Amino acid sequence: MGNQHRNVDAVRDEITSAIAEVRSVAQLEHDVQRQRTADWLDKQFVGVDDAPTLREAAASALSLYGGNGSFSDVGTAESAHAVDQLGRALRRGRTLFFPVW
Repeated sequence: MGNQHRNVDAVRDEITSAIAEVRSVAQLEHDVQRQRTADWLDKQFVGVDDAPTLREAAASALSLYGGNGSFSDVGTAESAHAVDQLGRALRRGRTLFFPVW
C-alpha cells in the first residue's frame, strides 16, 4: 500500500470519526435534522479510496457550512466541538495533496 493511499485512508477515517461524533451529540440532543445530515455525510465517504474523490466529497460536505441556519449554527458547547472537529477534518480532506505554493 502506497503512502498516498495510507494518507487518504487516515483522512477519510478522521472525517468519518468526526461524523460519528456529530451523530452521537445530535442523538443526545434529540437533533433529528443534524442526525439526518450526519447520515447523508457518512454516505458521501463510503468507498472513497483516492485523493480526488476524497477532495470532491469533502468539498460537497463543506457546502453545508455557512451563515445562519447552517449546519455549523449550533446551540451547545458539545455540538460546537463536534461540528468544529468535523469542519477541520473536511477542510483537511478538501486540500489533501494539493500543491503547496
